[in-house]
Amino acid sequence: MFKLDAADYMMSICGDDGLRELPSPGKSGSLFYLSHDDRFLIKTLKKSELKLSANFIQT
Repeated sequence: MFKLDAADYMMSICGDDGLRELPSPGKSGSLFYLSHDDRFLIKTLKKSELKLSANFIQT
């Protein structure tokens, strides 16, 4: 969908510097992480949010 290279993604989130946690979580209480190269934002999800997101992605 986004033509993302798996090796580039892994280097961004698993490289020497890894991820850094953003200081203020969202309203849902989820945590946000940013890759060291600022290319990827990762959000933690609750199970209910995951199900909703999965349905959204499939459509």
